[in-house]
Amino acid sequence: MFFLPTPLFCYTRPFGRLKKYADLCPTMYISKARKYREQGDGTAIGYDYYRLTKSYIDKDGKTRHRSVLCLGELPGFSKEERDSLARMLTTMIEEGQSVMCENRKLYEEAMSQYVKYRSSRYAQENDPRLIAERKAREEEERKKAIAVRLDTLTQHEARIIGCENLCNSTMRLLEIRKYLNSKGWTHEQADLVVMQIIARAIYPYSELKTVRYLRENTALAEMFGIAREKITKDALYKSARLLWEEHRGLEDWLHSRVCSLFGIEEKILLFDITNAYFEGRMEDSGLCQYGRSKEKRDDCTIVVLAAVVNTEGLLVRTMIYEGNRSDSTTLEEVVGSLAGTTSVEARRIVVMDAGFYSRGNVRWLTDNGFDYITVLPAGDRRFEAAGQDIVEHTDNKGQRIRLQAGKVSMDGEDIRALLIDSDAKAAKERSMYERACKGYEEGLEAIRRGIMGKGGTKRRDAVNRRLGKLDRQYGAIRLGYDIRFTYEKSGRKEVATSMTWSAREETVAKRRKFHGKYVLLTSLDEKEELNIWKFYNVIRTVEETFHILKTDLDIRPVYHKSDDGIKAHLNLAILAYWVVSVTKYRLKVKGHNSVRWDEIMRIASTQVIVTAKVETADGQIISIRQSTEAESKLADIYRLLDINPKPLGKRKSMLHPNRTSKNPDIGSQ
Repeated sequence: MFFLPTPLFCYTRPFGRLKKYADLCPTMYISKARKYREQGDGTAIGYDYYRLTKSYIDKDGKTRHRSVLCLGELPGFSKEERDSLARMLTTMIEEGQSVMCENRKLYEEAMSQYVKYRSSRYAQENDPRLIAERKAREEEERKKAIAVRLDTLTQHEARIIGCENLCNSTMRLLEIRKYLNSKGWTHEQADLVVMQIIARAIYPYSELKTVRYLRENTALAEMFGIAREKITKDALYKSARLLWEEHRGLEDWLHSRVCSLFGIEEKILLFDITNAYFEGRMEDSGLCQYGRSKEKRDDCTIVVLAAVVNTEGLLVRTMIYEGNRSDSTTLEEVVGSLAGTTSVEARRIVVMDAGFYSRGNVRWLTDNGFDYITVLPAGDRRFEAAGQDIVEHTDNKGQRIRLQAGKVSMDGEDIRALLIDSDAKAAKERSMYERACKGYEEGLEAIRRGIMGKGGTKRRDAVNRRLGKLDRQYGAIRLGYDIRFTYEKSGRKEVATSMTWSAREETVAKRRKFHGKYVLLTSLDEKEELNIWKFYNVIRTVEETFHILKTDLDIRPVYHKSDDGIKAHLNLAILAYWVVSVTKYRLKVKGHNSVRWDEIMRIASTQVIVTAKVETADGQIISIRQSTEAESKLADIYRLLDINPKPLGKRKSMLHPNRTSKNPDIGSQ
C-alpha cells in the first residue's frame, strides 16, 4: 500500500490523447487490496480492503493513481454495487451534488462515506469547495481577531443613556403612548411626546435649551429613532401644545393606571398651590396677573399651580389659575372635580394649609363627603382645652411633641381642634425670626455705610426710599427697631450725616420667648389625638412635590409669551413629575436607600453610549457603537426595577481610510 503526493491539477496532453486516456481510465473507481488479520491462535486470515482511487495524467502523460478515501471492507456489496458506489461518490465529490438511489443500503453507505471524505486530509488539501469554505471560516476568524493599532483608538458621539433607560422604563409602565394612540395620534407624534416628557424629567430647561440637549447630550433621539435634524424648537412647542389639549384625560389615565398598577388605596388627599412668576410684564394676558410671592415680590406677574396629591406623592389632580386668585377660592373647583370619582365607601381626607381655610370651604367639604384637616389661621388663642390630658409623642426625628384635644368656637359653632406644642417648631420659629432680624440689621448697616462713605446715598429722600424698600421686605420686623437719623442743610439739598438704631426691649424678649404651638381644625371624629396629628403631618408630601417641581423640574415659564404656551410648559413639567414620582415610588417600595431625584440622576448619568473607532494593521477602520456597562450603584437600581437595558447598537463596520461612517439613527427599543 502506498500513496503518491499529487496536486489537484494536472498537465494536459493534446485533446485527442487526453480523451483516449479519459476513456480508458474513469476519474474515480474502487480499487481492492488484500490484507491479513491475525487470529488468536497465531494464524492469519485474508480479507479484501477497498479504497476510492483517483486516476489522473501527470505532466509526462503517464497515468497515475492516488487513494482518495479508504472505504473499508464493504461487506455485503456486490461488484455492481461497488461500481455504483464509486459513481455516486464521484458525482458527490467532483460536482458537489447529492444523488438519488433506489437501493437504500447503497444510498446510506454513499452518504456515510461522503461525510468521512469531507473530514479527510485529502479533501482538506485538494477539494476546491472545502478549501473555499475553510478560507471563509478563517477570514471570519481573522476579522474577529484582527490586529489593530491601539494608538489609533478614538471615541466619539458620547451620549448619556443611563437616565434615559430609567425614565423610559417608567414611561412604558405608564403607557402614555398607548393612550395617545387611542386618541388618534400617529406613532411619530407619540414618540416625540414621550421623548420630550423624558427629556423634561432629566433636563429641566426651556424648549430652546432642550433642543441642544436632545441633539448633543442625550441618546433619546437614538432610542426613539428620531432624526436629530427633526428636533427643533418649533417641533417641541407644537408637540407640547397638542399635549396640553389632552391634559385632563391623560391625567385621569395616569392616576388610574398608577393606582391599579401599585394597588394604592387613596384615603388622604393633600391640597396646596404654588406660584411661578416672570421677570417682566405679560401684557394682555388673562393668566399672568400680579400677585405677591413668598419671596415678598409684588413686582412680577404670577401663575398659580394648584395640585392634589396622595400620601405617596403621586398626583391626583392639577389646575392652573391666574396670579391674583385667592388661595381659598381654588379648593372647591380643584377638589370638586374629584367628587364624582369618589366612592361612597371611601373615606377621603383633604389636608390643607392655613391659606385655604374659609368657612365656605370647610362647609363645602363636609357637604360633599370629604373630611378635612387644616391649620387655624389665628393661632392658639381661641383654643379651649377639653381636659387636662396631654399626649406626648416623639416624631421620626426624635423630637418631642405634646398633643391636647379641645375645640374652637367659630361663627357660633364648636369645631373639633387639636393643640400641638412642638419644641422643634419653637426652635424653628426662633431661628427664622433671628435670621430675619439679622437680615434687617444688615440692610440697615448697608444704608449707614452709604451715608458715611464717600459717594454713597446721602440725600434724605433717597435714604428714605432705601429704608422703605427694606421695611417692605421684612414687614413686621421693622416695628421692633428704633431708627434715628441726623441731617444737615435743608430743602432739596438736605442730606443725612449719621444713622443709629437699636432693638426695642420687646424685640429682645421675643427672641428668647418662642413657643411652637399651632392648632389643627378637623371634621374627623378620631378618638386618638395622635392619629389626627399623623394625618396632618403628611402635608409634607405635597410640599416635597412642589419642591421637586420648582427645583428639580424648574417650573418657571419665563420664555413663553402666550397663555397657551405657559399652560403647555407647566403641563409638560407635571407629566415629567409623573415620571419622577413613579420612578421614586418604584424604588421606595423595593427598599432603595436614597430616592432623591437629583441623586438618582447623578448615578444614572455614569452610563453613556459611545462610538469607538480604531485602525487595523492593513489600514481599515473598525467602528463600534456600544453603551458602557452599568456601574455597581446603577446596576443595583436596574436590578430593583427589573430593567434589562439592551444596548442601542453594537455597530461594526470595516471602512477604507478615505471614507467616513454615517451613523443612522437606531430604532426605539
